[in-house]
Amino acid sequence: MRMTMGGSDGPNVGSRAPGFTAPLAAPDGTVEEVSLSSLLDDGALLLVFQPTNFELDSFTERSALGEYDWFTADDRVRVVGVNRARPRTNQEFVDYLDVTYPFCSDRDLSIAKSYGVTYRALGVAPRARRACFFIDRDGVVRYRWVGDRDKCGRVRPQVQDLYEVFVDVLGRPEPDSFGFT
Repeated sequence: MRMTMGGSDGPNVGSRAPGFTAPLAAPDGTVEEVSLSSLLDDGALLLVFQPTNFELDSFTERSALGEYDWFTADDRVRVVGVNRARPRTNQEFVDYLDVTYPFCSDRDLSIAKSYGVTYRALGVAPRARRACFFIDRDGVVRYRWVGDRDKCGRVRPQVQDLYEVFVDVLGRPEPDSFGFT
C-alpha cells in the first residue's frame, strides 16, 4: 500500500472508505442514485474528485482527466468522478471534456468533506481539492492522493504510482487477444 500527497483528514490508506449516496450522471445521459456499496458491487473503484471548470487553464489539465479513462479499459475497476455540479451540468462536463466515466453530484460537498478534500477558496467559498482514491472491492482505501493548493506545478497524481497500486491489489490485467484464443 502506498500513500501520496495529502493531509491527515479523511480516510488514509488501509482504512475504510466513507460511504455516501449521490446522483450519478453517466456519459449515456442517464442519471441514477448510487451508493458507495453499489459502486463496489462489480469490483474496485477509482474515485476522482475534480472541480467542474469549463475554463481549464491548459491542455495539460484537460488531458489529466483523460488519464483516468485508461483505467476504464479494465472491467475490474470502475472510475467515477465527483464534483459539486448538478447532474445535468456533469453530463455537459463529460461531453465537453470527452471523458468516458460518470460523475457523482456532491452539491453540499458532503462526500468531499468525508474524504477530507475540502478547502475554502479565498478563505470563504467552500471547494473540493483535486484528489483520487483507489478503493478495493471490500471498501478499503488502497491509494490516496490529494492535491496541495499551496504548491505550484503538477496538480494530479502520478499515474505510474496509481497503476502500481492497481496491479498490487488486482494483479496484472489479462492481455488482450484481439479475438484470438
